Amino acid sequence: METKYRKIKKDFILKHTKYHQERIKNEPDCIRNTLPIVWHKAKNFTIEDENGNRWIDHTSGIFVANAGHANEHVGNAIKKQIDSSMFFSFLYDTKIRNNLTNKILEISPKYFDKVVLASTGTEATDLAYKLIKYWGKNNNKKYIISFRGSYHGRALSCDLFSGNESSSDWSRTKDDDVVFLDFPYNSDVKFDSSLLPSPDKIAAIFLETYQGWGAWMYPQEYIKDLYNFAKTNNILVCFDEIQSGFYRMGKLYGYQTYGDYIEPDLICVGKGITSSLPLSAVITNKKLTDNGVNMALGGTHSGNPICCSAAIANIEFLSDSNFQENLIQKIKIFERCCNDLLKFSIVKKVNVKGMVAGLIFDTVEMADKIVFDCVYNGVLPVRTYRNSIKLAPPLTIDNEAIYESFEVIKNAIDKIGKEYV
Repeated sequence: METKYRKIKKDFILKHTKYHQERIKNEPDCIRNTLPIVWHKAKNFTIEDENGNRWIDHTSGIFVANAGHANEHVGNAIKKQIDSSMFFSFLYDTKIRNNLTNKILEISPKYFDKVVLASTGTEATDLAYKLIKYWGKNNNKKYIISFRGSYHGRALSCDLFSGNESSSDWSRTKDDDVVFLDFPYNSDVKFDSSLLPSPDKIAAIFLETYQGWGAWMYPQEYIKDLYNFAKTNNILVCFDEIQSGFYRMGKLYGYQTYGDYIEPDLICVGKGITSSLPLSAVITNKKLTDNGVNMALGGTHSGNPICCSAAIANIEFLSDSNFQENLIQKIKIFERCCNDLLKFSIVKKVNVKGMVAGLIFDTVEMADKIVFDCVYNGVLPVRTYRNSIKLAPPLTIDNEAIYESFEVIKNAIDKIGKEYV
């Protein structure tokens, strides 16, 4: 099978290769839960293996390549920085670091005036947790409200305030000041503050902009009531934008799609900030960072010059007015194609906003079969290992490729659906 964007050879089989065997020898089992596809080349919105099989990518790596894989503008900036003979600078002053923080604050809403640079999404959410804890201590507030089913990273602190009450059991450590709410999966769920501790003791509400595994969005009235409750009671609001930031949901930051009235105290960004290299940040304000306490917020590689150069180029590329104009049209096509999938009875729910979607099915088996069928026909979705499939192509994907890939997705859903009649 070969088209303009896809190519799958007759002998292609989803099976583990020699690289997988090497990985088994060298790395833990727990980090090998990916589809057995060897990435050999990633360019714009396609992925190729060593044998020339090519897929339309609906993963963006894992929500990273917003500007497309191997974006030329980003690549040239990286090369220029390498040629400047500065690969690393620890926490010393550099022009490139200042240029990045200035660029972030320039494009961000004016209620943000501080940037804390880090290397990974986990680091960013860990730093946000730390900032909240310090602020809460100084203001006689202690509780952090989080949502069951959320995911905020791999550090111990992240397990303390994401997932559920037992996520940190492996460490025999608890944060009794974290209170979990059920996520409002149904659109008619109302925000109920009576489920929470006394408002004057709540330091912050920590939210994923959408709940990751199925791209579940908060109901509009729910998020409005939650936000108003927080602001009325001097409670910090933090959005985890690691997946949703940098135009993934159409706006610069995903939380902005809920309404202009929302002004968070801090947000965590990463992944799409560079479309390539490891960099993350907490974007916040003076009241959280300038409290006279040395919180040790810097890290060895935070503000790495090469990563900063990639981020600046990436932001410039994504913020370009022509790109933004084209993105509006792509989003309309993508959202329409996603919602069209509701005509299939096995699709129980479609969560879509901007260029991210979660397709919800009855079972994990059903979702996996659809993923496999898509892969055999040249489209690479996100396998969640749950009863969902996620779709998030690079924002540079051609309109023609969106239509072509959704034909593959529709055929897979139709085919697998007939097995369950």
